[in-house]
Amino acid sequence: MDFADSRPIQRTKAALFDAFVELVLERRYDQLRVADIIARAGVGRSTFYEHYEGKDDLLKAGLSGPFGVLADMLGPQHDDARLLAVVEHFWENRRVGAVLFAAPTRPLLAKTLAGLIEARLRARPEIRNPTLLAAQLAGGQLGLLSTWLAGHTPATPEAVVEMLYAAAQAVPPA
Repeated sequence: MDFADSRPIQRTKAALFDAFVELVLERRYDQLRVADIIARAGVGRSTFYEHYEGKDDLLKAGLSGPFGVLADMLGPQHDDARLLAVVEHFWENRRVGAVLFAAPTRPLLAKTLAGLIEARLRARPEIRNPTLLAAQLAGGQLGLLSTWLAGHTPATPEAVVEMLYAAAQAVPPA
C-alpha cells in the first residue's frame, strides 16, 4: 500500500492547505506562523512536519498542481482543457491569488513555477540555458496572471489561456 496517497493523508494535507488559505486572507503571509496553520487545521505539529518543512513548503506543494499545468505548455503533455480549467480556477479564487501573487510570496511562486518549467526544458537538449529561460517564462506567466486577477487587464479566461500559450510557443519546438 502506498501511504503517500492514503485518504487520511490526503485529508490532512487538504485541511492544512485550507487552513493556510483562510489565514492568508486574514493576515499578511510574513505574519503567518506554522502554529497558526496547525491550530486552524486541527492537526499536531509533528503531523505538519511529517508532510512539510514549513509554510513555504506548504505553499509550494499547494501550487504544484496548477503550476504544473502551466509548465506543461512547454511539452507534449500540454492539455488545453486542463489549462483553461486552471485559469478559471485562478479567476474563481482571485481573492487568494491577489494575496499570493504579490509580495512577499511572489518570489517563492516565481521560483516554484520556474523550477517546474525548467524540469520540462531540461528534457530538450536544444535549449541552451533552461534555467534562465524558465525564469523568464515564469515571470511572464505570473505577470500576466497577477495583472489579470487584479482586474488591470480585463479578459476572458480563454483569452488569458491564448496569451499564456502564445508566449510558451515562442520557445523553439523540440
